[in-house]
Amino acid sequence: MAFQFKINKLRFPEGKRKALTLSYDDGIVHDRRLIALMDKYGVKGTFNLNTALFGRNCMIKIDGRDVEDSVITAEEIPQLYEKHEVATHAARHLALTECGSTALYEILEDRKVLEELVPYLVQGHAYPFGIYDKSVLSMLKTAGIRYARTVVSTGKFDIPEDFLEWHPTCHHADPRLMELAESFCEGRENPHIINRPQLFYLWGHSYEFARQDNWDVIENFLAYVSGYREEIWMAANGEIADYVEAYRGLVFSAKGSKVYNPSCRTVWLEAAGEVYSVAPGETVTLKDY
Repeated sequence: MAFQFKINKLRFPEGKRKALTLSYDDGIVHDRRLIALMDKYGVKGTFNLNTALFGRNCMIKIDGRDVEDSVITAEEIPQLYEKHEVATHAARHLALTECGSTALYEILEDRKVLEELVPYLVQGHAYPFGIYDKSVLSMLKTAGIRYARTVVSTGKFDIPEDFLEWHPTCHHADPRLMELAESFCEGRENPHIINRPQLFYLWGHSYEFARQDNWDVIENFLAYVSGYREEIWMAANGEIADYVEAYRGLVFSAKGSKVYNPSCRTVWLEAAGEVYSVAPGETVTLKDY
């Protein structure tokens, strides 16, 4: 007897359909103010750091203003980024495609130093200058990196097929920022994809707010999205990558009426209009099959 395998959809923790993550690079001291704002509004993110530059002191002049451009110190990291995630960004912030065999050192050294400062494994990366190629992708895998952000803005809320080429939704300077935020939060989207899971990924550098004296851009964004926190999973890059991989690892019966979760975390999914949670090691029977 023929049967139709019904389409199952990923749902984020607690059955939420939407997730939001931020990614900010270089570890300039303005991360302090950005993190204070993110913590105020309950938003999480990943900070991509260059460990060989820790503690560098620098002041620059922008439109007659003195703006600090110093890098945070290693001692600050455990407390400053405690509610967020740190990831690699090449120890000396070099374009990895131009480093030859030393590119692997840039990644591994960055990871090694960071892992001495935080209690978890560092498995994320952001490509310096957005530059990478097949050899860099291979080195990242060798170095134990599982997800990496590009600088290619999509203007969409898609979950990446390959987390080593994770294209963000947009940079915070994108003129569409609040338009995209409203579309994401209020559901003004293509009716054909309205029930699909959605991920808003924002990136940038905290020093841009200081240089351009426009901290209101990020605070307005954070204040707006925080009003929808009951509907949105606020997560760091690594949390999202781990969760999606756990979902993709679910095992379904031949008919699709049962699902087994071999991972160590609870996973949510939607099947035939009903949301299910599947605990680690649990097998769940899906209704209406």
